[in-house]
Formats: sequence, structure tokens, C-alpha cells
Amino acid sequence: MNTRLVLWGEIGTDRKALIAIQLDEETSKIHTYAFPKEMVTKEIQDALFVEWKNGGEYTFPEGAIQWEIDANSDSILPEEVKVERLDVVLQSQHKWSKKLMSSKINQLLEDEVKLLEEKASVVAEYDQTLWDKAKIQWEKIASYQKKNEISWEQTTALKDKINAVFDALKAVKRINHENEDQANNVLVKNYKKRLEDLQAKLIYNDQWKHIADELKKIQAELKDSAIKWNHKRAIYNQINDIFDNLKKYRMTEVISKTQGRISQLNKILHGLKDSIARDMESYNQQVEKMQHYTRGKLSADELKNRFGYLLDKTKEKEEKAAGILQTITQLKNDIEKEKKQEQERAEKLLKRQQEEEQKAEKKAEETATNQAETQTPTLETTANEINHDDKEEIATVSSAVEAETPTNTSELAS
Repeated sequence: MNTRLVLWGEIGTDRKALIAIQLDEETSKIHTYAFPKEMVTKEIQDALFVEWKNGGEYTFPEGAIQWEIDANSDSILPEEVKVERLDVVLQSQHKWSKKLMSSKINQLLEDEVKLLEEKASVVAEYDQTLWDKAKIQWEKIASYQKKNEISWEQTTALKDKINAVFDALKAVKRINHENEDQANNVLVKNYKKRLEDLQAKLIYNDQWKHIADELKKIQAELKDSAIKWNHKRAIYNQINDIFDNLKKYRMTEVISKTQGRISQLNKILHGLKDSIARDMESYNQQVEKMQHYTRGKLSADELKNRFGYLLDKTKEKEEKAAGILQTITQLKNDIEKEKKQEQERAEKLLKRQQEEEQKAEKKAEETATNQAETQTPTLETTANEINHDDKEEIATVSSAVEAETPTNTSELAS
């Protein structure tokens, strides 16, 4: 927030002057400086408007007229001073008043949080009473913030300090679980390494059966594995991803082979059509020659009997071409069917992921309700409740969410 104003006004009786107004938060005083117009040079005006107003250093000369007023007065302007933009002064007075009040409240909250910090710094074991006091203090901070009585910066600083108290208490509990966490991490790392190796082998089609068998094996192991549920869910999700990739690789290969076969059949079909055309051309030439030699005395039936072997040969090729065309159509239909099935599988996967996310969110809400005493409280605000110049959202302290049991995906390998 800007605590300095520079604007034109008057001092005394119709004496125009450049007015500079500053809020001193530490002393809760308003300092006003006036420069009669005749002494305002370009250098002074630039120094005040460009530098001092935006927080820069400036030493006011002895010729400047000065006043000091209590910031809590009805008006922050001296009686001798009038300004052209009174609305700007009144707006700043309102903001500065809120800022001073916010500073007082913040100081009170800081003193209270400091006592909690001192106790937390010497804690030797988990203290539920201290945790509850810190939680109440947290809610108090939230209340002031929601009423916009403390600023974003003040809230952030207090949040960091109160979180340090929670962290100190949680650290005591965390020590008891270090060995368990280490064992969990070793297992998770081992499973991730196995899955990464399987993922890398997907490019070899002769490894696909082995990959599917290994994925099923890992699924079975996970059921009885002593791994935390959030890590276990992540591993299940990774298994599902590899199953899905395996299906895509298989589909790609099938489609590629089918398209290759269609291409080859099209070449054969093209050759047959050319051959049929040549046979028909040969038949017509033979008929034409015979008609010429016999002067058209042979009937159509006699011509067919004489050159029927050419027509039979052509008919055989046409039947073969029709069969090839039917096969090509069937293969194209198979490709479209496979693509449709893949799209349906993708939609089912997306739906399953959305359902798992909804379950996780529901589980998070239940955990927050049932285990509030062992979680770090969250300073909750909404966009409408925050009325800060920066319009930034209040950061929250997230708590661990116990994951849902992943969907068994063994059927995906089929």
C-alpha cells in the first residue's frame, strides 16, 4: 500500500502550493510538507512525483512548510492546507486508518504466537494441550483475516510462525515412525524400479506376455505388502498405465499389420483389374479377326464357343477380385472396430480416474473431520472474503490424505 501522496493545493489564503503527505506507521503520525508554487522547480517536482512518492529517498529543504498530525485525527490535513483532490486524500485516510488498525491487531497476534513458539521450542514430547492452543490461535488468525482486519502479508507471516509450532509437535511423533518410513521407501523404490523396467520393455513385442504376467504378479504382491496406502495407490495407478500402454502397443501393431495387408491386397486387386482388362481386349480382338475372316457369318454363340476359354479366364479373375475387395472391406471394418473399442476403453479409463479422484476428495473430507486433532488446521478463505490489493488467494497447509484401494486391473491384460 502506498503511504505517500503528492498533489496540488493551497496553504493559507489562496496561496497555491505543492503538497506532500506521508504516513509514519511506527509513530502513527501524518507528516505534511508544502512547497509554495514560486519555489517549486522542475527538479523538486520530478523528485517528489517520480521518486519520493514511490518510496524513494528525498530530503525536504528548509524552505518547505511542515506539519505533524496524529494519524487517528478526524482529518489528516492541517487546517491551513486545502487540496485540489480531496477525494484522493479521504480515500488514503480511510486506507491508512485500516492499515494502522491492522498493524495493532497484528502486533497483538504476534505477541500471542511468540508465547506458543517459546513453548514449542523446548517441547520434549507431543503436547496435545499446546497443539489445541495453537489450533485456537490459528482460528483466531483466520477470523481476523476473513474480516480483512489483517493484510495478506501479515497473515502469511503469522501462518508461517503458527505452522512452525505445529511442525515442532509433529516432529516429535515423526521420530517414532522413521524406521517404518525407511522400510516403506525401500519397498516403494523396489516396485518403481520393477515397473520402470517393464515400461522400457514395451517396445519389444516378444516381451508383451512376460510384461502382462509380471504386472499381475506385482498386483498380487501389493495386496499383502506393508506399504502406505497413498504410495500403494500410486503404484496401482502406474500398473494401470502400463496395462493401458500395452493395449495401445498391441492395437498399433495389429492395425499396422492389417493396413499392410490391405495395401498388399490393393496391389493384387489392381493387377487383377489390369489383367481382366487385357483379357477382354484380347477377346474383342479375336472376335473382330474371326468376324473379318468369316465376313460376319459366325453367330454370337459360335464365337463364345470358340473363344469361351478367354471369358472363363476373365470370369475367374473377376470372382477373385470380388473376393479380395470383400476381404479389404472386412479388414477396414476390423480397424474401425478396434479404434472404437480403444476409444471406449479410454473413456472407461477416464471415468474410472474421475471416480477415484472423487473418492479421494471424499476421503480427504472424512479424514479432515475425523482426525482434526492430528492434522495441521487450514486457514480457509474464499475469493469474496479476501479484499486485498493483490487479490491473491490465501495459501493453505495441506494434510496427508489416505488413498482409496485402487481398482484391480488384472482384467486389462486380457
